[in-house]
Order: sequence, then structure tokens, then C-alpha cells
Amino acid sequence: MVVVVGKDMTTGRFARTFAYINLDDINDASPNFEIEENEEVRTKVSSFARGSKHKRENIQESVNDENIQLMTKQLGEIASAIKKINEDKIIPSHLFGEVMSIERFDEESLSNTFDYLMEHKQQAKAFLAKTKNLKKTKLEKFIQS
Repeated sequence: MVVVVGKDMTTGRFARTFAYINLDDINDASPNFEIEENEEVRTKVSSFARGSKHKRENIQESVNDENIQLMTKQLGEIASAIKKINEDKIIPSHLFGEVMSIERFDEESLSNTFDYLMEHKQQAKAFLAKTKNLKKTKLEKFIQS
């Protein structure tokens, strides 16, 4: 009996093959091995390979779990940053439309108000959050000052 062991380079695993070959023609004086010894050796080799493989799989799973946890944390941080950017962002075309939609004011005054609000983001956010009547009141105070 011959044991052939080879490493599969694509998967990184070892393959074992047991085969019987006829050696009677080659060497008649070969020593006799007892079957029990061969089985004992084979059992030790196969149990060692299984244990080693199991340990490698556990280590690999542990590394994969750590990588997944790290990526999850980083994706959460990215999502939070994007959300904060979007909350802080004022869309100029939307602000311009809101300012220009207020009646009783000339276009130049509304344009100056828009320019002021674009320079002062906090004031622009507050302006966008107000109702139509409050926006008119705010514009009156701004234009009079």
C-alpha cells in the first residue's frame, strides 16, 4: 500500500490517496509490515490532519468575523458622516425658490436676502424651517435694517 499526499495550490488543502501497488515483481526481499501498525499510523495522520484543519478553519472564521465587525463599524461611521453632511447642506436652488416666492418685496431686496442667507448657513436653515408668515416678518426686518 502507498500513501500519496499532495497539496492543492488553488484551495490550499492537502489531498491523501491510498492505493495498492504490486511490488512483488520489483523486490521480493521487502520487509513485512504488520497491518495493525499501518492502520495505527494512518489513524494518527488522519486525526492530526483533521484537528489541524479544524483549527485553521476556526482561526479563519475568527479573522473573518473580526473583519466583518470592523467593516460594519466603518460603514456605520461613513453613513453617519453622510447623514450629517446632508443635514448641514443647504440646496441653493431650494433656498432661492423659497426666498423669491415671498410676495410684497421687490426682486432686488429678495436677491440681497438670498445672498445674505447663503453666506450665513444657520440663518438660512432657520429661514427654511419657518412658515410663510414668519418668513415675511423676517424679510421685513432684514430689509428695514
